[in-house]
Amino acid sequence: MLIVAMKNANLGSGMGSRGLVLLAALGCAATGLGAPKINPGAPAPYTGTIQSTKLYTTSDAPGGIQGRLVETPSEVLGVFAVSREKLKVTQTTKLLQGGTRSEAKYRIAVHFAQLSPDQSFSLTGLLEGIYDLFVLLEHDFYTGIVLNRRANALTPVDQRVIREKIEASNPYFNEKHIARLSGATGRAAQARALVQELRTRPIMLQSGRERPDLQTRSIKLFLMEDVSVTGAPAWAVAETREILRQEVGPGDTKGAIPEVFCKALSGILVIDTVEDLGDIRLRKDPAP
Repeated sequence: MLIVAMKNANLGSGMGSRGLVLLAALGCAATGLGAPKINPGAPAPYTGTIQSTKLYTTSDAPGGIQGRLVETPSEVLGVFAVSREKLKVTQTTKLLQGGTRSEAKYRIAVHFAQLSPDQSFSLTGLLEGIYDLFVLLEHDFYTGIVLNRRANALTPVDQRVIREKIEASNPYFNEKHIARLSGATGRAAQARALVQELRTRPIMLQSGRERPDLQTRSIKLFLMEDVSVTGAPAWAVAETREILRQEVGPGDTKGAIPEVFCKALSGILVIDTVEDLGDIRLRKDPAP
């Protein structure tokens, strides 16, 4: 790897851990060792930015999901469990003056799986509920996510207004790609969208240096609500729930990657034990 060569050449002396992380990641890309795996709490592979672990749900609940992905089209970079409904989760925050503050709220739970070299995965601390799995690969992502219980009833006008609202959200990401959109129509109606956001413009590092060779990818659920009083639909973004954020560097697959719906990843009921799914083969099924 590149970092080993530099160490042997005595070029790495005095270099901070962030620099070593960056060089190691570039070395992996250059030698074709595959894209970096999602690793919350660790420095991001190309910029060294610490990726927050608070994005993911944690609890002491006894429920869980485990299984093994076999014959995948490309390397698995991350596995996640997404709750169908909002669950009551407790978030603990450290206070500047000392101590902590705990706050309970209802939100969609997203759990991050421990992934083994043989592509077996384990999710723990899942509250009781129905979960869909999300599998990030190098060139695409497979999900079992069901956006709504009922068939899509959105009119063309609804869809246009929702797309406009999503497009106008979060200017950091200059591209928004809606993988799927589904919901009801009419006053106070609700809809959900699975959206892939991309920043393809140059990324500014903390040092002030620009990196035009990097991109940022975020995949999240948009929860929409029609807030119109009378007349035409007036959709608003009620809430978003990010599933993952990924740095995309030299040698990685850039731009929007396709979603593939896989029924084997959908509708897993968790109560108070670990659900063992056994071997899972990722296949393309009709999306609901």
